[in-house]
Amino acid sequence: MSPMSLRVGHGAATHAGLRGRANEDSYLAAAPVFVVADGMGGHEAGARASAAAVAAFQSLVGAAVVSNGEVRAAIERARVNIDALATGQRAAGTTLTGVVLTRVGDAGYWLALNIGDSRTYRWARGRLEQISVDHSVVQELVDSGQMDAETAARHARRNEIT
Repeated sequence: MSPMSLRVGHGAATHAGLRGRANEDSYLAAAPVFVVADGMGGHEAGARASAAAVAAFQSLVGAAVVSNGEVRAAIERARVNIDALATGQRAAGTTLTGVVLTRVGDAGYWLALNIGDSRTYRWARGRLEQISVDHSVVQELVDSGQMDAETAARHARRNEIT
């Protein structure tokens, strides 16, 4: 199997958000891996958790071929590493979202992944389209028909992930 030939342009930046909290984000933007993690649990724990999640994907950078199984293994490594960060009463956690260029048979695919309420979008035909689904209390209410999307965007529990 020959390596896939694909030219990818990308950019990466993080922002603490509109609430003035500390920036607990980490990202990895190096082909074929493009992921971002938004830490939770207070600055130190959140920053360490997001860094651990992203680090679990580092071994895939530069690979000519990545399988879906290797992506699943990276997610599992991230979970184990984050669980090991918990101390006493304070747990460390993070969301994780992004894409990895994988190969299935002879075809290349963008495998989208997300855990939590950080989102992945794709730029297509001049517009952004959300391709991930939030794992949140309000998204579950929207999915079950108990709340509309407009109400969910303002709801007090919109940032509670499941």
